[in-house]
Amino acid sequence: MISTDEERRLWTRALTFLEHGRPGDIEHTRSVVAYGKILLANEGGSPQVVIPSLILHDVGWSRVDFSDFMTAPAEAKKDVDSVHLHMRYGTQIASDILNDLGWDLTLIQRITSIIAVHDIPEKVMALDDHNATLVFEADWLDKYFPARQQRYFREVRDQAALDQIREILETNKSQWFRTRTSKELLTRIMAGEKIGAGLYADDQ
Repeated sequence: MISTDEERRLWTRALTFLEHGRPGDIEHTRSVVAYGKILLANEGGSPQVVIPSLILHDVGWSRVDFSDFMTAPAEAKKDVDSVHLHMRYGTQIASDILNDLGWDLTLIQRITSIIAVHDIPEKVMALDDHNATLVFEADWLDKYFPARQQRYFREVRDQAALDQIREILETNKSQWFRTRTSKELLTRIMAGEKIGAGLYADDQ
């Protein structure tokens, strides 16, 4: 298990980076941690791996110029330089934070191995790690919440771009979500349902 105090310390450290990341990264991270807890409760897994991975997975955006991500067409976003750089920097930042907080080296290695590939579906699946799958599912579930998709186009408010990313998400959902719980959540999220009081940061 991960204690409330451990989680609070992780959040304190993560927020110093997330507030300098992309627009909406704090809200996104709060949401995916909430999804992760639902997945853990229903699918098993290690909270000591999943929760830190989700809290820290996007801290690397604070170290990169993400303008290429914000302006790239929907189908090209996953391939821009900043996506790969934010995983590399995020791995380094997460390792530093967890070491400073006295986490076990084996856990740090498991967490950072997930952060290093979390936005590359094929590499996450290749890990053949249930915890990595839960991290990926929690992270990507938030991309399907209709109101969340706007943040990926904060600099280019283009309905055609939004339609395109929604088409990509629809095409890939069957292969990206493997657990029963993620599939159930996905149906509700795509309908615009806010799942659980306080799940989204803007509810708090």
